[in-house]
Amino acid sequence: MKKKGMIFCILLSLRVLVNAEEQSPEIDIARYQRIIISIITNLDSIVENNQSSELVHNTFMVSANAIRNNQVIFGIDPSSNSILNGMGFNISETGEISLVFGPKYLDTFNPNSSIHYSILIHEYRHLHDYLRNKETYANAKNSIKESYWYELDALRIEAEFIKYYLNGRYELSRFEEYILTSFENNNLNSASVFIQRENMNMFFYFDRLENQYYDNKGMKETIIDELVKLGNTTLENYTMRESDFNNYWNYIELRTFNKFLIRLLVILMDNPTMTWDEVFMRYPEIGKIYNSIAEIQEKDNGRHMEYVSSVYQFWEEDILSRLK
Repeated sequence: MKKKGMIFCILLSLRVLVNAEEQSPEIDIARYQRIIISIITNLDSIVENNQSSELVHNTFMVSANAIRNNQVIFGIDPSSNSILNGMGFNISETGEISLVFGPKYLDTFNPNSSIHYSILIHEYRHLHDYLRNKETYANAKNSIKESYWYELDALRIEAEFIKYYLNGRYELSRFEEYILTSFENNNLNSASVFIQRENMNMFFYFDRLENQYYDNKGMKETIIDELVKLGNTTLENYTMRESDFNNYWNYIELRTFNKFLIRLLVILMDNPTMTWDEVFMRYPEIGKIYNSIAEIQEKDNGRHMEYVSSVYQFWEEDILSRLK
């Protein structure tokens, strides 16, 4: 999420300084300042003296200290109209780092709303990861693999936070229940499919093949054979004759396969002058699989994105119903 709107700093004393960048009559700056202070203060009380999860506690301490030391700017993005997507971590071109809030996220906050804390801890993890290795984090946006790693990392922290800090103490939203169930049952693969729109198991499969190649470059042809087998099996699973959930799941498997196939092929070919036509001429079965999946994406992507949007709408409406 890009930084927009009013920017302000929260000092150690919780005094707020305001620097209006894009004045908007719809934004009650003073009110939103109070809400943000409340959310952050409440998260402090939930986590600071509770080390049920070492990862969550460390994430919190690093990020909270950065906030207390005025390293973080806070912004409001008036264009954000969602609770679930109502926060973001941003690095500006000048190097300023900020946590950016949407009005709907702030307007719907109450002290008993667990989802607001879950969303906040997710962005705290991004802040933590940036502070721990600024250059690596900043460069990750240019890598589909590294950017997914960071999102998966933040999702893991959010899941542990829900399990060890919120569950049993707050009434969880359906969204949080889904993450918790996924964390406990499949190590967050199902959460990744719907929240990150990536199949985590497929991602790790490609990561394993990449590591195999780096360990032994003589494995190249064996890896190609594996890719052909998996690609054909994944295509066979995609029938569009099942439930919307299963169809979407199988579609994300295909999409993740093609996405990381291209990345792995670049590594395997190790030839920057080689065109994709040349790659697919050398390995026609791989070319056939890639093109078949690309055709499915072009034909069916809209339908599947409508489905996942309906799931998000269900989660959003569930949150709103609990806050009335």
